[in-house]
Amino acid sequence: MRYCADFENVWGLSSGADNWIIYNKANGDEVFPLWPHLDLAKTCCYDEHLEMGATPQSISLEVFIAECIPDMNSHGVKFVIFSNSEGEGVIVDGLKAELEYKARAVWE
Repeated sequence: MRYCADFENVWGLSSGADNWIIYNKANGDEVFPLWPHLDLAKTCCYDEHLEMGATPQSISLEVFIAECIPDMNSHGVKFVIFSNSEGEGVIVDGLKAELEYKARAVWE
């Protein structure tokens, strides 16, 4: 996550303006996959995403913290870092607090 704070953005997959890819996991959880770099997001953009027209899209860290995290939290959507072809990755608890802390260090 330090990389996201250093470059002030995160990467997700979008199939159009504000149409972010969210996975439905077998246990019923919805997760929003994130990557710290464009190259990682490209690598994890699989055929099923390409068929939907999905491409990697950056989100500024400021917008991510102020808008995306509260919106996803209000809908019960979790964040997953380094999502693979099965939609598995590292689910990050306390993501907002960690990003705010690291971003504050970069912005100060």
